[in-house]
Amino acid sequence: MRAVLLIASLTLKETMRRRLWVASLLASLAVVGFVFVANLGASVRAHDPIVQSVVPHITLILGLDVVKFFGSVLAMTLASGAIALEIERGMLYAILYKPVHRYQVVLGKWIGVLVFALVNTLFWSVLLYVSIRLMMGKVYPETWRAPLVVLLYPVLFGTLTLFFSTFASMGLTIALSIIAAGIAWSEKPMREFGIVFDIQTLLNVANNVRWIVPMNHLRRWVLEEMSVVIPERMMMSQRFQAFENPPSGWEIGYVFGYVVVVLALAVLVFGKRDV
Repeated sequence: MRAVLLIASLTLKETMRRRLWVASLLASLAVVGFVFVANLGASVRAHDPIVQSVVPHITLILGLDVVKFFGSVLAMTLASGAIALEIERGMLYAILYKPVHRYQVVLGKWIGVLVFALVNTLFWSVLLYVSIRLMMGKVYPETWRAPLVVLLYPVLFGTLTLFFSTFASMGLTIALSIIAAGIAWSEKPMREFGIVFDIQTLLNVANNVRWIVPMNHLRRWVLEEMSVVIPERMMMSQRFQAFENPPSGWEIGYVFGYVVVVLALAVLVFGKRDV
């Protein structure tokens, strides 16, 4: 365990050395700026009670989408270089020549990457809530569980990207990560097209795609947790069609199991790899 924590610590130091905190700072400014722009737009119709009531809700819902995006991209960026880039630069050999098991290297990298990504994602979530409170005077304590589900986004994509990093080059790792994210994202448009044009084949494909990269299991959980603040008119839009099929407990269990299996595959593949 000591070796795992040591490698995790070195991974965090490498993250700081690469100045990724600059990206974190820019993302923080983007979150605050998003709330500022939304508040500025609402101020144009300051006397419309419907606008004043709905805009803070929408800002929170879409703001969490922004946080999910930044958290996932940050985790993918860190994980893509955690092993592949260090092998290409020869930096990892210094660790592998020491009495350290390869599974300890993978676990240490995984912990280091996720600690940095999760701390930042949680910070952005808190920053979003505080910004809405300060600029719009609204608080939503009843939605506190939604940011916790959002934390699983960087866990999912960080773990998947680290797995790619154990056998692929840096460039291929990034490409595979983008493809995986694209597969996960494609479920929503396929489902919407299937519903609008009544194409059962698209709906069947969408039902199968969501098991390959289970991002939308998390999305439905976030929406479920946010349902108490979603305006009734928005509930009728295609964006919230997922509520026709609300999430069940075993689906969130599937996401955890998926992460464990992918991490185990990363350990297995890196253990067999000829470095």
